[in-house]
Amino acid sequence: MINSETPIDFSINKIIGNYRLVYSNLIEISQGGPEVGTISIDGKEISSYKFGGPILHDNKKLYIPFFIRKFCISGFRLCKINLETLNIEMIGDIKNLIYLDKIEGDKILFFEDMKRSKMSFYHLNDKK
Repeated sequence: MINSETPIDFSINKIIGNYRLVYSNLIEISQGGPEVGTISIDGKEISSYKFGGPILHDNKKLYIPFFIRKFCISGFRLCKINLETLNIEMIGDIKNLIYLDKIEGDKILFFEDMKRSKMSFYHLNDKK
C-alpha cells in the first residue's frame, strides 16, 4: 500500500483521475472498528449502500470494501465500481474485514485483519 490509510482512518475526499470521491455519514461499525459511510462520485450518491476504506483504483475502476449487514451476517465484500457508469459489481465472498493493499497483475491483494497478518487475494476476472 502506498499510503498509511487503514479501515479506521482513511481520507474522506479523494481525486481519482478526473473523478472526485467523497464519503459522508461515516459511522464505526463497532467500537474501535472500521468506519463505513455513503459515497458520492462527482456529486452522484451511490444509492444508500455503505462503503469502507481504504480504496484502490485502476484505470476507470474503483475497488472498495462494501459493508453488508443482514439479519445474522455482517461483513465486507469487495466491490468494483465503474467510474464512468457507476455500475457496481461484487467480487468474492463476505469477509470479516477487507483491508485493501494493492493490485498486482490480475490480483487484488488485501488483508483480513487490522494487524495485516492474514493476506488474501481475489483474481479480478473471477465473478464469484
